[in-house]
Amino acid sequence: MGRKWILWGTAVSLLLVLWVAACTAPAAEEANSGELENIASGTSVPPTQEEIVVDLPDLGEAPEFKNDVWLNSDGPVTLADQRGKVVLLEFWTFG
Repeated sequence: MGRKWILWGTAVSLLLVLWVAACTAPAAEEANSGELENIASGTSVPPTQEEIVVDLPDLGEAPEFKNDVWLNSDGPVTLADQRGKVVLLEFWTFG
């Protein structure tokens, strides 16, 4: 009977420890003053990062697709049909 009570007490103690550990709040991360100033002022770029501007040439409109066989499509796909829509391109090779 003594061994049964020891096992029972150990199980209850373990569950109590796990419950207390699950209920405690994690330690808050400390933010440096620069991050707090950015949050307060509403800027999203930290002062240590520089904005990168890339000057790319304007090559005009994209050329129309020249393909008569399309997988996963009922008919030919044109850029005019896709204008104004969100388009996901998946490049896949079969071979």
